[in-house]
Amino acid sequence: MFRGLFRWLLRSAIFAIAILLIIAVSRFFAHRYRPGSVVVLTLDGPLLERASSPSLAFWQPHQAGLNVIREALRSAQEDPRIVGLAIKVYDPEMELAQAQELSELITDFRAHGKWTTAYMETAGEDGLGNLPYLVASAADEVSMMPQGELNLLGVSLREMFARSLLDSIKVQPVFDAIGKYKSAFNMFTQKDFTPAQREEDESLADSMFGQIVNETARRRHLGPDAVRAIVDRAPITAAEGLKAGLLNRLEYEDEFDDRVKGYRNEHHAVIPADSYAGPYSWPFGAHNKIAVIYGVGAIERGASGYDPVLSPGSNSMGSDDMISAFNQAREDSSVRAVLFRIDSPGGSVIASELIRRAVERCAKKKPVVVSMSGYAASGGFWVATPAARLFADPGTITGSIGVLGGKFDISGAATAIGVNSGSVQRGQNADMYDSFTGFTPAQAQIFHDQILGDTYSYFLKLVAAQRHMTVPQVDAIAQGRVWTGEQALQLKLVDHLGSFDAALNETKLLAKLDPQLPVELMELPEQVSPLTRLLTGQISGDLGWRPPHALAGLLQAMGEGLARHGALGEAYCPLRPAL
Repeated sequence: MFRGLFRWLLRSAIFAIAILLIIAVSRFFAHRYRPGSVVVLTLDGPLLERASSPSLAFWQPHQAGLNVIREALRSAQEDPRIVGLAIKVYDPEMELAQAQELSELITDFRAHGKWTTAYMETAGEDGLGNLPYLVASAADEVSMMPQGELNLLGVSLREMFARSLLDSIKVQPVFDAIGKYKSAFNMFTQKDFTPAQREEDESLADSMFGQIVNETARRRHLGPDAVRAIVDRAPITAAEGLKAGLLNRLEYEDEFDDRVKGYRNEHHAVIPADSYAGPYSWPFGAHNKIAVIYGVGAIERGASGYDPVLSPGSNSMGSDDMISAFNQAREDSSVRAVLFRIDSPGGSVIASELIRRAVERCAKKKPVVVSMSGYAASGGFWVATPAARLFADPGTITGSIGVLGGKFDISGAATAIGVNSGSVQRGQNADMYDSFTGFTPAQAQIFHDQILGDTYSYFLKLVAAQRHMTVPQVDAIAQGRVWTGEQALQLKLVDHLGSFDAALNETKLLAKLDPQLPVELMELPEQVSPLTRLLTGQISGDLGWRPPHALAGLLQAMGEGLARHGALGEAYCPLRPAL
């Protein structure tokens, strides 16, 4: 019996080794790049935090994932076969923080003694081009087609106010908020800016504009005043951009391609970044893992899924999936620490607290570090509170420590179109969440003090405990106010300014791993195919629909007001600056 078992184990081991050898050999021959090769990074369409797996990629054309780009450039900069990087910037859709991370990746690539060059058709067409140009300017040189434009127009934060429309259709907004800056529902309750809302937006615009100007000036070796002068007379033509020192040459894409292939009078093979794979590493040896858990989109109870209202163009952050991911990371003995990557404007208080509890349980067993991307605001900040360290990019939108909620009373609109309604109830507050009534004074008091007030107090205590501050100190910088990462660092809401890689290095240190040594990154939650979602009654993946940027914030806030059943507390920030 034991002899048979031994033979079976031996055959299994030999079979496994043979499979590994076949995989190793196939990968070796599949990625036999010639010395002197150049990686070509193409940026066009939405920039995702996490790209789809290959099996899902056909559902998401013209999209790039920061995780894939990061892995490709980090490998290429260490690969002796790769000598340069060519970046083609078409029409990427990204936030300021994501543009800053891309710029840092390109800058780090240059620091390894390799050349970089960028091509643009235009920096904005009938819109703002600050962020595409910011990414391109990280290269050694930037070229543009002769008819291109440089729409370095600055920063715009446009707010929508629909109170007059609601009045005209006899819909009464019944909303409340804790925090004088918690303004997500001002579009329903106000006809213009409140003083606090304008103060907040002015501060954000100043911070983001200053970052864009200073980073552009530094990369192009210009003075900040010179860049501001260019912004104030933009849009400018490509020819003017060349004279101003923003561009190095004017050329068409085919000329750029030919120049890259013969750069510095050498012949270079070109490799698309999305197909580049670094030198193959043998799978045996130390298997120290860092779990990278992505929390992307509006926070909702249940499973993650495609949410075209609350998370235009992206998946929501479902509490079930996030809890499962943190439980898996906590129980996996090979996982040394967790890096929690957040890109979320918040959402449901209940879902946020469920996720926070899962993060807290994991943090008691293993180090957890948070890396904030474009957004980690309101509920997105709530779920970050148990982490040992918080990292944000300078342009991250964060804070918004406050809570709001309410409902619409549609009884007037119903009457206006000839619909009458009546109800029979038992219980003083049975109609509290009814859309055909407002709040009674007693219900309004309960909602303000208990539903919102208690939640806000709890939020303050969470932040105070994690940030080693007193509740009054947190309250003074909370009040629902949104900050950039640059401002949040000064207010001690985050620990460090830094990219995903900076947060990863800190995660390694807390896990007592050498930051210079590579580790295996285990990405969670596991991706599920659109077909599986459809068969299980869910809709997932990006179906290609994206609202105009100016309306994205309106649609998100409308979703918060309309898609929730009942007067629920929400930790949410819908701000969508145009850059």
